[in-house]
Amino acid sequence: MKKHTLSAMTLLPLGGALFSMHFGASSMIWPMTWGKESGTSIIPAFLGVYVTAVFIPFLGYFALAKGEGTFLGLSRRISPIFAKIFCNITILVLGPLFVIPRMSAAAWGAFLQITGYEPFSMIPLLIFTSIYYALVYWFISGKDNTMDKISKILFPTLLITVAGVITKGLFTPLSIQGPKMYSEPAFVYGFLQGYATMELPCALLFGGLIINSLKSKNIGKDSISRYLIIVGLIGTSILALSHFFHMVIGSTTYGFFDDLKFSALYAAAVVQLWGTAGGIVFNIGLLFAALTCAVGITASTSEFYEEVSDKQIKYKNAAIIISILSGIVSILGLENIVILTEPMLTVIYPPAIMLTLCYALIPNIIYNERLMSGMRVAVSVSLVFGIIDGLIGYMNMFNLNISAFEKVYRLLPLSNYELGWILFSILGYFVGYFFIKKTSAIKMF
Repeated sequence: MKKHTLSAMTLLPLGGALFSMHFGASSMIWPMTWGKESGTSIIPAFLGVYVTAVFIPFLGYFALAKGEGTFLGLSRRISPIFAKIFCNITILVLGPLFVIPRMSAAAWGAFLQITGYEPFSMIPLLIFTSIYYALVYWFISGKDNTMDKISKILFPTLLITVAGVITKGLFTPLSIQGPKMYSEPAFVYGFLQGYATMELPCALLFGGLIINSLKSKNIGKDSISRYLIIVGLIGTSILALSHFFHMVIGSTTYGFFDDLKFSALYAAAVVQLWGTAGGIVFNIGLLFAALTCAVGITASTSEFYEEVSDKQIKYKNAAIIISILSGIVSILGLENIVILTEPMLTVIYPPAIMLTLCYALIPNIIYNERLMSGMRVAVSVSLVFGIIDGLIGYMNMFNLNISAFEKVYRLLPLSNYELGWILFSILGYFVGYFFIKKTSAIKMF
């Protein structure tokens, strides 16, 4: 017989596990840098971060619940070809080409810091990477209990680390807040920095893990969407608090660590707050954060490939292949891969945001063809703008002269901040809603 209610003691650990997967290595180390660079402008900067790195990712879970589908299923309603382009680019960036290998590289760096070991060959790295991905596979081998494993093993360690750093940093600030260190408005800075966390695409993928975990707890099908939203709210609320307090600590480092950013800044601040033992604690936390993020994304991408292949690629086989590819990338050329894939973030985020906002905020959208037509145009326009921004990024990366095109493009509203897609996507929505009435007419890709 199906149960219809879950207790708070069941939902809170799931929310904690979700926070752990979002927190990862990057969301652990970036907020302190955001705070340092924002100084006295921390509040508007945090609000920008909150929108793209917390609130919209939460709406991602809301969209999955309202859209009654997975990341792939929601994307296919735009068009099958759009889903193939958008979802596969997203999965490759989140999976073996960027985020997963970045996690194992971060874990290796943390391991070296903890042990003080200085390898003289590639063999120790090969051994560490093999053990690391074997651990990842153990966590995800049973997809129904991945969330439970994270909540019981990895989340407590992260919680203790984060609580220790935040408590000490708030009660004994290192310095005062200085002026912001960038030229753009603080809110825009935070908004764009939130892109790089990749929290929204992660949310659209992590939703499948939560759903599998909820199904394993014998609740009714009609309750899964409601509990998905609750777990998403718990996880993103903890994430928001963590981001804010880490930014506060970073903002009070004025005059300290002038040339340090990201993990180096975090480690230096923790050592200053807690002494040498703090450095060890930080690296243990980073090791676990990286492992947690890699577990969540590997499991999610494995589920994606099982779904997109109609189960011709089995979940466990996909997990093994993704782990092997991620390990190879992390060993052979992660730094170059990170640089080469960075412009893809500007391709992914605009359509991900539009897809999420439409599903989450427009009532009964999946049952109204005019509303669906509006969403299809809006999401398609945002993808076009994302591709243009991404291509400009690649052209500039390879020093190709596109100054004339870029100069004209930057005349569009907000395009200087890579936000030109916002206005035109909204206009596209109304074009689709009022002027395109048949689904077949809007299959733009």
